[in-house]
Amino acid sequence: MTNFARSERLALAAELRSAGPDAPTLCEGWDAKDLAIHIVIRDRYPLSLPGNAFPQFADKVPWLSERSKKTAAHLAELPWNEIVGMVAGGPGMLSPMSLEPIDHLANTAEFYVHHEDVRRAGRGFAPRNLPHEFESQCWKIVSAIAKAPGAHADDPVEFVADGFGEVHAGPRDAAATVVSGKPSELLLYAFGRRDRANVEVTAPKKG
Repeated sequence: MTNFARSERLALAAELRSAGPDAPTLCEGWDAKDLAIHIVIRDRYPLSLPGNAFPQFADKVPWLSERSKKTAAHLAELPWNEIVGMVAGGPGMLSPMSLEPIDHLANTAEFYVHHEDVRRAGRGFAPRNLPHEFESQCWKIVSAIAKAPGAHADDPVEFVADGFGEVHAGPRDAAATVVSGKPSELLLYAFGRRDRANVEVTAPKKG
């Protein structure tokens, strides 16, 4: 099985290096440097991750928020190429995240979505032609998200991917929005990148 988490990590690093630290991203409030620092913290500073990824939660725990801010400030002082090199290099050898099965499970969606966060923040982007194996992995992730407890509890969705199937998210006693497209594009939609996902959305019929 191809480790697409690894290939997307390297592609993300190349995209970051090309875009530059001030480039916009689809992550609200984050430029490319903020996104790169988030990845490095996620890989190498797990105790600082909650404060970086969930600042509203961390603000209620002062020591957690302070740790995260110090780590991010330290990394922000490093040269851009060094930060990007840390993104490409990934976690240390002793980190569980360095093990391929864990890397595959935890990072395939993470790095694909963040790669597209950089690619699609500008106006002139085009969806990539991704391998069928990768689309299959994306479909498994979309299906898992759809079946997760509480998914789309207030706005049921029917995800449809030609050649892969369909999966329902949310209650079945209400009309669902139908979202159709390639699994990789449905994954972006499921991760909240709705405005930049190349999908067809059919609103539920009224009445």
